[in-house]
Amino acid sequence: MPTRKHIRLRHFDYSSANAYFITICVNDFACYLGEIRNGIVGLSEIGNVAACYLQNIPDIKNDAILDEFIVMPNHVHCIIELTGQTFSIENSNRYARPVAGSISIIMNQYKGSVKKWCNANGFNDFKWQGRFFDRVIRDNEEYWAIKNYIINNPANWERDQFRRYLPSANPANRGLENP
Repeated sequence: MPTRKHIRLRHFDYSSANAYFITICVNDFACYLGEIRNGIVGLSEIGNVAACYLQNIPDIKNDAILDEFIVMPNHVHCIIELTGQTFSIENSNRYARPVAGSISIIMNQYKGSVKKWCNANGFNDFKWQGRFFDRVIRDNEEYWAIKNYIINNPANWERDQFRRYLPSANPANRGLENP
């Protein structure tokens, strides 16, 4: 069995008070979440649910603040700030074991909730990639660069690294290719 690369910072407390830039992708970069026309995102039914569930994170995790976010056709970008607890060695990530209240737990619950809704509503083919990308935002300059990246992501879709020329997975547009 191949060894997986550690994508999180070792010995870092991902439940600590910090701002985190998160990217979650749909499996195989399929465009289940919507489409972009003229730089504007039009969300599918799944995309609307993904956006609503994302906005509900602060209601579920009371020390989480959802800052800027965008639901793109095949991925989601967001900035989540955790305001609660401070770093302690007991809460550090020990080689892929999730820590209660951490970004990993929050994102896994979010992804699971969207998938559960999809299964209950006839979108059984929908699937997230197994992992997600995160970055601890280190300073104000980086925060504003990431925020602007998220805001301008739809306008930059033609150059987006997550854009793929695959048949559309949106059930309403099956068989059509992305423009």
